[in-house]
Amino acid sequence: MVEIESSALLVSILPEVGGKVGQIRDKVSGSDILIPPQRPYRAIPIDGDWLKHDTSGMDDCFPNVSAGEYPEAPWTATHLPDLGEWTHRVWNVTKAGASEIVIETTGSALPYYAVKAIRFVDEQTLEFSYRVENRGQFSIRYLWSAHPLISVPDTYDLQMPPGELRFRLFPTDGTVRRWPIFKGASLTNEWIPQGSDLKVFVTGLEEGWCALRLPAHTLRFIFDLHTLPAVGIWFNNYGFPAESDRPFRCIAVEPCTSPSDLLDELDPAAYPRIAPGAVSQWSLRLNIAQHGSPRLRSTSARIHPLLDA
Repeated sequence: MVEIESSALLVSILPEVGGKVGQIRDKVSGSDILIPPQRPYRAIPIDGDWLKHDTSGMDDCFPNVSAGEYPEAPWTATHLPDLGEWTHRVWNVTKAGASEIVIETTGSALPYYAVKAIRFVDEQTLEFSYRVENRGQFSIRYLWSAHPLISVPDTYDLQMPPGELRFRLFPTDGTVRRWPIFKGASLTNEWIPQGSDLKVFVTGLEEGWCALRLPAHTLRFIFDLHTLPAVGIWFNNYGFPAESDRPFRCIAVEPCTSPSDLLDELDPAAYPRIAPGAVSQWSLRLNIAQHGSPRLRSTSARIHPLLDA
């Protein structure tokens, strides 16, 4: 485990477990922003089931989200695991400083080289930046989605830019709806029924931001609409994991490259591509503001062995 921190936040990163963010802690209050570990941390084999490992924290999904076959030659027989193969990779640490970590990995199913950097741009704002190089001879169609499982109490307020926003369900029922009304309730601040979960994709954004306001914190996601034109939102009101005695409540706010979790659901033009020898880059910023919090002085990074509990 590697930790980076500012005066306000402590962030743990697990290069051995898909490069995921294990936790973001508010140092002032001591509260955790993300769902805590549900199972012992351990690396997920490329053919392993993500659902049988720890499902907490903040993952990156690439080059897919939902499991399935890659849709184009020469990799049409290649199976892509649930939440993408990044979550099933061990990442190498190339830089670990007080406020920044840089990690790298290579593709298993597809021929690419990826670099991920996490750094503080100020005391309360993290930047996640990504660079993927296609080292093969054919273009790579891909999805990327953030996957932060944010711990949410009884009340929340999900804020979107003004405009004519639309959303669709995933899996789709064929209907495009006007944001935010679903079954007579507003998804901006009304929970879906307890014991259920719901995934939607919001499109039509004219500004690259969205925010989740909670009683103690506001999480503001900032992104470039040219690379991340859609926002997936997963509402989980103790409906997941379905067969577990430890279901939890969370909302995952997921800026993403395409409004789907599948690489073959939309028109091929709806997905970004990386040409042979080319590079794709994108980034996401996350500002976490504690309501009425003072600041603490900065401290240094720490590196620990991989946690086993």
